[in-house]
Amino acid sequence: SEVRKVSNGSSGINAEYGYVLEAYLQGNVEILENWSQERALGQFKHMLAAREFKGTIKLVDIGECEILTGVMLELGPVFMFNVSTQQLFSKKVTKKVENGEGTQEVEEQIKQVIYTIAVCRDQSMLDPTAAWTILEIVENVTNENFF
Repeated sequence: SEVRKVSNGSSGINAEYGYVLEAYLQGNVEILENWSQERALGQFKHMLAAREFKGTIKLVDIGECEILTGVMLELGPVFMFNVSTQQLFSKKVTKKVENGEGTQEVEEQIKQVIYTIAVCRDQSMLDPTAAWTILEIVENVTNENFF
C-alpha cells in the first residue's frame, strides 16, 4: 500500500510526522524503520500488535503541535511534543435483515487520537528534514466521537 503525505496546509513537524503516523496506521513497518530509533520502532510494533480495531484507519487531520519540552543531550537536541489528530475508523459489518439474510455495511467513526512523541536530531546527518528520528511515542485514543 502506498503511504501519502497528509496535507493540512502546514509544513515542518506536522507534515513530516503526519507521514510517519500515516505509515503507522497502515502498518508500514519499512517506513517506520527509516524514521524511528530502535526503541520507538519496538513501540510502534507493539502498538500494531495490540491494536484491537480490525478495520481501516485513515488520518483525516493533524491539529496543532504543542511542544512540551526541549533539552540538549549527548546524542543531540531532543524535543517532546503532543500532536492531536482526527482519524477515520471504518469497518465492514454484516447486519441481518428480517428475512434472515445478511447485508454488508460500512460503519465509520471519527475519533480524536493524541500522540506524545519524543524526537532527536542525529548530528551526523546534514539534511535537516531527514536528521530527526523518533525516540519514543505514546498513543492515546479518546472515546470522543465526532458524530
